[in-house]
Amino acid sequence: MEVFESILASQVSIACFVSLVLVAAASDVTAYRIPNIVVLMMIVLYPIYVVVSPGEEQWLFSLGLFAVTIAIGVPLSLYGVFGAGDMKLLAAILLWAGPTLAAPALVVATVAGGLISLLMLSKMKFVIASALASIGRESLGKMLLAKNMPYGLGLAFGGIFVGWALITGL
Repeated sequence: MEVFESILASQVSIACFVSLVLVAAASDVTAYRIPNIVVLMMIVLYPIYVVVSPGEEQWLFSLGLFAVTIAIGVPLSLYGVFGAGDMKLLAAILLWAGPTLAAPALVVATVAGGLISLLMLSKMKFVIASALASIGRESLGKMLLAKNMPYGLGLAFGGIFVGWALITGL
């Protein structure tokens, strides 16, 4: 495979990953559920990215990070600390992030989740929910007014960061 074809193929696989992250976030916002098939597609897509990537990927460390995330996340989800779908989404994002981008991705996801939480706690949520309803996005407004926060939305910011960092070579 020539270098240009390899770069193009890796960028297409990264774009597919980011698209799946967005699908997971949209599903979490609208239904508080992240479909297993979406996360599975992210996981299946990763070895394709490793094969077509022009650089050398630390895939073994990425697999270890994925396994540790699952091992820590399963008990947390069983005790209701974290949703199972959120845990699986986080594991898939960290698989793609690898050891180099895992910490920054977690920081981005945490900051985004914190800002979303603050918005959901503020009175501004009523103004934004009303504005969203007026443009036909009532379901997003209902999410802001809900008591539960879709963690997948904050995690998606971490996944988008990972995709951006992989494409730009950060």
